[in-house]
Amino acid sequence: MFKIYFKTGYRNLLKNTSFTLINLIGLTLGLASVMVLSLLVYEYLTTNSIFKNQERLVYLKTYSKSGEGYNQTPFPLLDEIVKACPDVEAATHVQSFHSPWLKYQDKEFQDNTIYGETGFFKVFSFPFESGNAATALSGKYDVVLSHETAEKLFGKVNPVGKTITADDTTQLTVTGVLKPIPANATLRPTVILSINLLKTNPGFVSMANWYNTFAENYLLLKPGANKKRITYQINQIVKTNYAADNKNQRIKLAPFEDLVKAESGDTISVIIKGATGSAVFILLIIVANLINLNMATMFNRAKEVAVKQIVGSSKMQIVWQFCVENAILVFTSLLLAFLLFRFVLLAQINQMVKSNFSELSFDLVKDYPLTLVILFTGTLVVILAGSYPALYLTSIKITDTVKGKLSNNNSNFITRNALITLQFTLAIIFIGVTLILNRQMSFMKKASPGYNQENVLVVPLDLAFKNPAVATARFDAVLNDLRNNPYIKNISTSYTIPTTYQQNYNTYYDPATGKEVSLRQAATDAGLIDTYQIPLVEGRNFKNVADTNEKSNVIINRSAMKALGWTTAIGKQLKPKGVSNEVYNVIGVMEDFHYRRLSESIEPIIHSYAGKQSVNYKYLSLRIDPKHAANIFTKLEKEFNAINPRRAFSYKYMSDLADQQYALLNGILKVTNYVATITLFIAAMGMFGLIALFARQRVKEIGIRKVLGASTSDIVQLLSGNFILLVAVAAMIATPLSLLIMSKWLQSFAYRTELSWWLFAVAAGIALVIALATVSFQAVKAALANPVKSLRSE
Repeated sequence: MFKIYFKTGYRNLLKNTSFTLINLIGLTLGLASVMVLSLLVYEYLTTNSIFKNQERLVYLKTYSKSGEGYNQTPFPLLDEIVKACPDVEAATHVQSFHSPWLKYQDKEFQDNTIYGETGFFKVFSFPFESGNAATALSGKYDVVLSHETAEKLFGKVNPVGKTITADDTTQLTVTGVLKPIPANATLRPTVILSINLLKTNPGFVSMANWYNTFAENYLLLKPGANKKRITYQINQIVKTNYAADNKNQRIKLAPFEDLVKAESGDTISVIIKGATGSAVFILLIIVANLINLNMATMFNRAKEVAVKQIVGSSKMQIVWQFCVENAILVFTSLLLAFLLFRFVLLAQINQMVKSNFSELSFDLVKDYPLTLVILFTGTLVVILAGSYPALYLTSIKITDTVKGKLSNNNSNFITRNALITLQFTLAIIFIGVTLILNRQMSFMKKASPGYNQENVLVVPLDLAFKNPAVATARFDAVLNDLRNNPYIKNISTSYTIPTTYQQNYNTYYDPATGKEVSLRQAATDAGLIDTYQIPLVEGRNFKNVADTNEKSNVIINRSAMKALGWTTAIGKQLKPKGVSNEVYNVIGVMEDFHYRRLSESIEPIIHSYAGKQSVNYKYLSLRIDPKHAANIFTKLEKEFNAINPRRAFSYKYMSDLADQQYALLNGILKVTNYVATITLFIAAMGMFGLIALFARQRVKEIGIRKVLGASTSDIVQLLSGNFILLVAVAAMIATPLSLLIMSKWLQSFAYRTELSWWLFAVAAGIALVIALATVSFQAVKAALANPVKSLRSE
């Protein structure tokens, strides 16, 4: 039976080649888009699925008196929790601090390194390729490597038990190798060292007190553990041990399962909601398009269905016939869509998001839940698109069908019109979203950042020089040469540059009034303000002198001055809360500038003096004469290579670094543009097919009208007027919906463009023009046909 259905369906598809191609192209493009969007959502929903016991896994969040939450605590807290809380089965820090250079024979590299306790692999159940997870970090000099790192150093040899050298001094023993970690795991370390080794680092020890908040803590609770009791016990430790200024802080247990949702901010949420909505919208358009074309072609197949009923075919058999026919079309499209997705679109989406996320991948077997969802979606499309026309045709009296009274029933026209309106409503919404997103991106890129980012060359100084003492002396000579170069106008060496300001805050207060303000901190040199041409509202800049002469001076921005309630800041003093008794003198006030992207507000910031310019900073910034840029690049590369760095010399323009802040938004913009184009294309192709079919069905009517004197414009209006009206209705529905969606989205930007009425008019206009062009082409073609041939045709 199914073989007959298949043959009949195949012949029907070949007989209507133009409509088959329209459906095939629309379905392929639409389903490929849905696959990409579904993969994004799937990766999000299965984040951290590599880890077991997630229902018992929690991390600690600190809440300040103001209610601000962050997932760091003082480092000593975890040891006290393990002692005081018997309901905790295992606990570990995930601590970043220093990534040593690792060497084995002639191979040397540095990569993402974290430090953890002996219970690290009990909390995070990474599968091991070799070694014992229970004892892997039991020794101070133990090291566990990722699969990729082990292969880079040792090739295919099992490295467990082998020794590698860290920073040319420390001998480490490889105790384990992890299996490859999925791309959607939030924790993807390449090197894991014992926390006991970090505790011998003087720089770390000086910070690891009860005041500084920088440690991430993760707990695996025992089955049935009382979370309220654990939370109470932890907060008792806070009251007993925290510094006086921080005793009002509170610690809460946060579910590890909610880590991505809670800590990734609005960006990830917007992407996932947008991807989900886009996938649903595209599926609706695909189904609407397929149903419409099927409903239109059923006029030509009504008598076929009637004859089958007369000879004994049941309603279910006819439904099966239509479903098999649609299945051939849909699953052929699904195969083509998969090829397009796998070999074209996946690479494109990775290109867009790779700077912000790990590379996406898809395996039919490994990612079988998504494979099943895709197959189920295809089946659902087949059932919806195939069963509706079949059920409609079988519900009509056979005598009416044979007599040609099918057209007297208007319910199918109402369905068709509703589906066309739905298609174009969704298409216009996407066009509106795209126009506003483009406008917002243009606004952020053209807006002044408050500093001059043009012609500033940024050179990373973290090159891991093999001989730091020699590098320091050589770099001082390089600095002197740069200062004497007439084509270099300003020089800065700093830990921070615009676009890289860290989440480093402290509370400062005015000793005279007691007013407290949270300030974002950055340590800079005397050259940063001049190099980036940040305007000074009042006061002076730092001087490039020994830090003993400037260490008690600070510079704040205008927002900080306003937050402190000052009309002038010169001569004022600030004191940090915490362990330090230092009093700082405010010597200058900077104008507010965008040290991050424009989606974020400008916060109160404070610059402290880091010391004289040297190689011991993170960035070298040079304001250069662009006409002599090539010579400066060549000279810098030669000078740095002579200092013998482990990392290769590199540089970027500040303007490029500023643009990179918007890489993810640019990716979202490209995806939105693509989806808008696809939805409009599918809707237009569906309309193209419908108008061609209707013109064919009304060929004699058109011939008679022409013989009676109807003009070409009259025929075009007859065939296209109803469609254009439907698109106009769709525009009226889509405009307020687009306004609502984009108004809410723009609220996430601190600095945003205004929503103008003409944007929505343009969106509606684009859809109307494309719809008019589509239907007019076929309508004009029908109107210009020879009426004699039309009247002779059967």
